[in-house]
Amino acid sequence: MKNKFPYKGNIVTVTKDMCDLNGHMNVSYYSKVFDEGGFELYKDLGFSWDNESVRMEFSTFTLEENIRYLKENLLGEKIIPCYRIVNVNKKLIHQAAVLLNEKEEISAISEVLLIHIDMVKRKSTPFSEKSYEKIRNLKESHDQLGDLDFEFRLKIKSP
Repeated sequence: MKNKFPYKGNIVTVTKDMCDLNGHMNVSYYSKVFDEGGFELYKDLGFSWDNESVRMEFSTFTLEENIRYLKENLLGEKIIPCYRIVNVNKKLIHQAAVLLNEKEEISAISEVLLIHIDMVKRKSTPFSEKSYEKIRNLKESHDQLGDLDFEFRLKIKSP
């Protein structure tokens, strides 16, 4: 499964602060780990914190997120978030991610719908043709890695 997700975040060790009263990682940290691990993917999509001029003009906002919790992540365990693009249209990106434990088992699945935003108008807008082609090519390269072994809960209309 790991090889079907070309973008890897940093390895995260589950700390005491991340654990709840049940002794496992609290749900709020799953979202945080998924959110913070995707910077390389966002950079390749053209939305990097390093490029302030791009962020001032265009960005993406999270429209919807779904996280499935499959296995516990316990204190001291190492986990890694892994990402890929599963669909795109003129305004939306459907991203999937998994959280893998040390045994490379999926402990969580995240799906996110991102919408392209004109930051001056603060409204959704289509990607530029150049950006759309870049994202579509990225999605197609991810498709070549094979089908994923789970169903998607979120959907967007293909172009």
